[in-house]
Amino acid sequence: MKVVVIGGTGFIGKYVAKAFIRYPNASIQLVARNPKLDQLQNLGNQILPPIKTDITSPLEVLEACKGANVVINLVGIMHEKPPKYTFESVQHQGARNVAVAARENNATLVHVSAIGADPNTDIPYARTKGLGESSVRQEYPNSVIIRPSLVFGPEDDFFNRFAKLARLLPFMPVFGGGTTKFQPIHVCDLADAIFKTAADPKYQGKIIEAGGPTVYNYREIMQLTLDQAGIKRPIVSMPWSIGLLQGFFLEKLPLNLFTITRDQVKLLQKDNIVHANSDILTLKDLGINSPREAEKILHQYLRNHDAVTPNKRTHRMVEKSIEDEIAEIGRIRRKTPKKAIEIEAEMLKKQKEHDAQVKK
Repeated sequence: MKVVVIGGTGFIGKYVAKAFIRYPNASIQLVARNPKLDQLQNLGNQILPPIKTDITSPLEVLEACKGANVVINLVGIMHEKPPKYTFESVQHQGARNVAVAARENNATLVHVSAIGADPNTDIPYARTKGLGESSVRQEYPNSVIIRPSLVFGPEDDFFNRFAKLARLLPFMPVFGGGTTKFQPIHVCDLADAIFKTAADPKYQGKIIEAGGPTVYNYREIMQLTLDQAGIKRPIVSMPWSIGLLQGFFLEKLPLNLFTITRDQVKLLQKDNIVHANSDILTLKDLGINSPREAEKILHQYLRNHDAVTPNKRTHRMVEKSIEDEIAEIGRIRRKTPKKAIEIEAEMLKKQKEHDAQVKK
């Protein structure tokens, strides 16, 4: 059995590869835009040398999936790199490319999307995730679609990021009172769900929403991060309008630890939890009855961060100091035409009025 994992050298990919190794006759082909040549080679000869493939190229994806029995698509981005790598080209058209390649090989396809995927939203990340699902269904109706909530594990970019920020900031901000809900799932449980749906034909054509055993609100997630990392910081609520204004300036900077965009702030306003119904399955439907609890795992890696060097408030993964970042934001503010700021302020005002109307 040949298993092709698109996005296989990323955070989730290696756990998916480990899940399929339980099949002794399985060979796992890792596929990525910039694969690491030594990725997972220590797991033995079931792991084939990774293939460099651009998901935006239909021909390259088709070549990478040649001879596949199972295709797993893990590719998703949180930040665009235009003009080539946009949400549209990667999460919508890229998903279509993978579905076509799986169909041409008559392979089982498991497409990993996200809770909140919605082709009708105005948030590009969630919209293209939704359009990607629609394309997959159109091209290959028997595909399995899995929508995870926040995925946590040693290399995650959520809890790790906030633990690092907590070591640098005097307080931890949350927006809108911190009431948005999340249901984090451990990466091994997600990998197990992918394995089970790929291995059993009865899941073909199904949608699975994957969340962990506990639902937390935004404030509780921040407190959980602080507790598990062994850090004491106050948690301060800020209005959504402030978050959107921060995103207006921070999204103009090069990608760094402090990066947040307006679209990400908008995503934080929407609950990220499992909504099971007659058409959507959950982990329990897959026989995963005891998913891992965040409280029992997060401390194992969040306490390992040594984010601050003596006498200098910098982070090892950030080239600029906090002072430099703040100065850069100040320069952007000064260079931004007043008219643009006025327009942004008016947009925030309208958004606030709209939210108030929706609540009524």
